[in-house]
Amino acid sequence: MKNSNVHYLLQSFRREAGRILGDRVYLFTGLLGPLAAFALVILIFSANVPRKLPVSVVDCDHTSLSRKIIRMVDATPIARTNTRYTSTVEARQALNAGETEAVVVIPAGTEREVIRGREARVAVYLNNVYLIKAGLLKSGIQKALATVSAGIRQQNRLMSGESRQQAMGRIQAIQLTPVLLFNPYTSYEYYLTLLILPVLLTVFILFGSIYSLGTELQYGSGPGWLEAAGGNIFIALSGKFLPHTVCFTGMALVMDLFFFQVLGLPLNGHFALILVSEILMILSYQSMAVFIVTLTRNLRLALSLASAYTMLAITYAGLTYPGFGMPPLAQLFSKIFPFTYWLDHFIGQTLRGEPVSLAIVTLLPLFIFLAAGLSMLPLLKHELQHEKFWYKI
Repeated sequence: MKNSNVHYLLQSFRREAGRILGDRVYLFTGLLGPLAAFALVILIFSANVPRKLPVSVVDCDHTSLSRKIIRMVDATPIARTNTRYTSTVEARQALNAGETEAVVVIPAGTEREVIRGREARVAVYLNNVYLIKAGLLKSGIQKALATVSAGIRQQNRLMSGESRQQAMGRIQAIQLTPVLLFNPYTSYEYYLTLLILPVLLTVFILFGSIYSLGTELQYGSGPGWLEAAGGNIFIALSGKFLPHTVCFTGMALVMDLFFFQVLGLPLNGHFALILVSEILMILSYQSMAVFIVTLTRNLRLALSLASAYTMLAITYAGLTYPGFGMPPLAQLFSKIFPFTYWLDHFIGQTLRGEPVSLAIVTLLPLFIFLAAGLSMLPLLKHELQHEKFWYKI
């Protein structure tokens, strides 16, 4: 019996391998698509952080202090100043037109007010459509203005007879030393590729698996598939998904190579556990493909649902917006994606170095997705055997 099962498994595997080699869609979803998507994302975020964003300065003071402020803002990595605007209205129009990302307005009399020991206000108008970019720009401009302000206060205290050490102690009595533990480079590449590459992988896993199953119903080839597996739907499905699983595991290893060897992502846990989690994630999305195809019995509808299912995982995974800050319903909704559990496990092994016992617990929910797919096998076999379920595009 065991030998016959192995024979049927290999027969189903060879059948699927032949379909993969003879179909360009298979080759794209299993090999070319993931590699091209990985390369594109890596290229987009290779600059790490945005640099030299256009910042317009309206200098109404025309003094040495205003010129110093402009130089300090321009010296920040995030900003590149443009002083061609002569009025606030003109600069605001450029901001509304998208020609500049921020406008710094230095009012007339700024230096005079500072010399008199009074507070001088410099206005900053920010394009806050893109929150991360605007936040980085705001932080850079604030640091530049704070540096200028601290220099002025230090100079005044030195002129009053205080020593440099005394002056610095009064200006900043408490010194903040930030230590960035898990993204020390404040890098887009370090942060966003950790989210986007695995999501892209899940997109190709789910789409490729749905296409592989859906075409059996669409073209009425299900009986031949079952016959190659000796009529056993579990063996048939195992043989069908095995070559895909091998390809996607290879893609996951390419992703890991980029994370750990190119980006230098810390690995404080066990790589073997990460690899196991990636295989389980692949199997989970293949199981969801079985679930979706069996319920919809329609290849086009199944692919449409798959696109929504994979893309929503980005929003609810908890990396761009923390899960504990979501409403209870959203937190519950985030649990329907295998990606949520894999990401928690991956971060736990790479950044937090969680012990094996905790790591295994984070992987247990993935078996629920496997069970959901397996529960649909009797219905899937029934659909494959009856013509009324075939030829639905």
